[in-house]
Amino acid sequence: MADSADAVSVLNAGAAILAPVLAPAGFTFCLTRHGRSPGGGFATGRFTKGTQYLELHFRYSLGLVTYGWDDTAISHVDYLRGLRVTGSYPGYSDDPLGGFRHLALDLAGPLAGFGDGDRRGYEAGLEVARQPGSRQLP
Repeated sequence: MADSADAVSVLNAGAAILAPVLAPAGFTFCLTRHGRSPGGGFATGRFTKGTQYLELHFRYSLGLVTYGWDDTAISHVDYLRGLRVTGSYPGYSDDPLGGFRHLALDLAGPLAGFGDGDRRGYEAGLEVARQPGSRQLP
């Protein structure tokens, strides 16, 4: 990734991978920020539906994945930990779109409740995130 235009292109392509899972539930994607920093080009975007969002950060690969609902937010890891399941994301791939493919599997599988508007799993993830010493990883 030489510049932010490349990061934007990959993020948009990644959003297209996630759209078949999220768009039927009413989520829409919007690029929120992009630019160049000492670490290289980056881009961020959000899928939103009402007060829910899925925020994605891309720089060389899909990085931070954050779920938000109303005025709360949790990491992908804490969401899965709250459900007591493992997911496919981040997975490992040399393809910059690999992380998006792994995330799509999680959104269609153990995290399907987020798209369906079922807060139970999300709330369980919030409880995990609030525990002392909880890790805050992608």
